[in-house]
Amino acid sequence: MTCSEARPRDRVAPARDRYRAGFTLVELLVVIAIIGTLVGLLLPAVQSAREAARRSTCSNNLKQIGLGLLGHESSKKAFPAGYSMSMLTSSDTQQSWGWAVFILPFTENQQLYDSLQPTTRKLTDLYKTGAAAADQALLQTSIPTYRCPSDSTPALNNLQQFGGSNPFSIATSNYVASTGVVVQEPWKTANAYNAPYLDIDTGGMFFGVLDKQATAKPSTCLSFPGTGPLGVKANQITDGLSKTLAIGERARMNRAAVWAGAGSVNDYGPGGTCRTFARANFILNWDFLAAGDPSNPGKGFDSAHKGVVQFVMADGAVVAVPDTLDQTRVQYMANRSDRQIYDLPTQ
Repeated sequence: MTCSEARPRDRVAPARDRYRAGFTLVELLVVIAIIGTLVGLLLPAVQSAREAARRSTCSNNLKQIGLGLLGHESSKKAFPAGYSMSMLTSSDTQQSWGWAVFILPFTENQQLYDSLQPTTRKLTDLYKTGAAAADQALLQTSIPTYRCPSDSTPALNNLQQFGGSNPFSIATSNYVASTGVVVQEPWKTANAYNAPYLDIDTGGMFFGVLDKQATAKPSTCLSFPGTGPLGVKANQITDGLSKTLAIGERARMNRAAVWAGAGSVNDYGPGGTCRTFARANFILNWDFLAAGDPSNPGKGFDSAHKGVVQFVMADGAVVAVPDTLDQTRVQYMANRSDRQIYDLPTQ
């Protein structure tokens, strides 16, 4: 190789070329602005997709509850009672097992039902000061089927006392039974109560039922669910199973609910049977506390899903009802036999 054929010396890039791989401050700011804009555009879509998934899960929960109700009806030839009375006098305020307990065997929760022993134990045997740790744990069991994933209520409902006392908080539920539109109904005394007591039929799918077998026993004997008390039969829903509201939602705004049962069987205040029930004469998705009406949270239906409240009908179908619907229409559907049939618009 001659000198003239020697390999050319490596070319040295000009100084200005050695810095072209980086970004200028202006370019970096432009990239950040673009990313921020894309995130701003995509975030609502992501949030909407997540809420759609949560709403779908809630709808599936209601579907499972509807199947549980129908399984109970098929097995026992009647729907479950709203709650079974563990009392025989109007002054008794004991808590009582509710409808959500009665359908546990039909919603793949047989083991929990067996552990509760609701046919041989009263709710007050478990729910009391100094309760055994195992019994307290049972009442604090979170049941996914009874929770709406969009709701922010704690797993243990501490938003409202359960009945007249509150020895400990028990597991939250977001689903309550429809009692129709309850009016002033007399009990066995001269007093009148705005509540679905004992065996007074309120016209809805659910109301409190007194165990008929217990009435023939001494007055000191308390009744137990499963030994006689059942709810309405399918042939008593004369407006049609597909036209009658059975179970609906209640979220944190109105103190949610509990699955164990009625908090106080002679009180339809926020600490009483509203832990199990809801009435259709309260506006859907209404914030009573914000409206300056602190006595009514926890009595109606409301949802954590914007613009709708989801229900399961007596035939097991799930519907999403616009919360702008006139309450009169909701009340028609909440009464099982008033001959006022209305097809709820859904969305």
